[in-house]
Amino acid sequence: MKPSFYKIIFDRETPFRCTYIDEPYFDHPLHFHPEIELTLIMESEGVRYIGDNTSNFRKGDLILIGSNLPHMWSNQKETNRTSRSRRMTLQFPKDLMNHLFGAAEELEPVAKLFKLAKRGISYPGKTSKEIAPLLKEINDTKGLSRWILVFELLLKLTKAQDYKILASESYQADLTNQDVDRLNRIFQYIRNNIEKRITLDEVADIACLTKPSFCRLFKNKTGTSFMHFLNEYRINNAKRIMLENKEIPIASVAQKSGFNTIQHFNAKFKKHNKGMTPSDYLKKMNAS
Repeated sequence: MKPSFYKIIFDRETPFRCTYIDEPYFDHPLHFHPEIELTLIMESEGVRYIGDNTSNFRKGDLILIGSNLPHMWSNQKETNRTSRSRRMTLQFPKDLMNHLFGAAEELEPVAKLFKLAKRGISYPGKTSKEIAPLLKEINDTKGLSRWILVFELLLKLTKAQDYKILASESYQADLTNQDVDRLNRIFQYIRNNIEKRITLDEVADIACLTKPSFCRLFKNKTGTSFMHFLNEYRINNAKRIMLENKEIPIASVAQKSGFNTIQHFNAKFKKHNKGMTPSDYLKKMNAS
């Protein structure tokens, strides 16, 4: 069984942990930890889960994750895949500022930042480009210079205006290790069977629950119904495919994402994208 609660070990020199990760694909399970985490995607595309938010990610994705907020980045395993999945993470204790400085008023912006991070914060283009070289420098630096760089990074995040809160306002991260293990088995099953029909009976069996009990658990722990989540996952997978190959026929995208007809695919795509069709989405991507 893969662990769901992650214990992060810091060295004696500094309470910060900066890690560079280079893998064929991201396959880490849904997990959480008390530490605050900043993650920069340096190469990869796929679907990420932050609390009850499900979204696509790509190169340049920069996310600040609050204490004990469940999160996961996921790729499809593809035999012809040539690109890598690379990211850099910076982690530090949630009570770092209070421990070092107490309730200093000058650090109130950082306290507000960490409070917002309880729902996950996404930083697009401008801020991501400013933070990327800082993260790389933090990874290569030790001693007092590393401390200075971390505070410079936090200052930039507190001043950023181009951000988006991810998890819904009503979301509460109330997950036990057993809950997370069950959800991870479900996510793994979806990833491995994305092109096939997936039923409630199948996933309830995987979770070792009756169908009504599974539906209640999934809605209670994720904030959405399983079928809504599954359709959202399929649509995000379709977007990823179209981003990787803008010339691919819509029928192929539908099939690779588990929709048995183009009509069904179009209807679900429009529902999850404010009326935009897959063809409109492709035109938008080709124009960008």
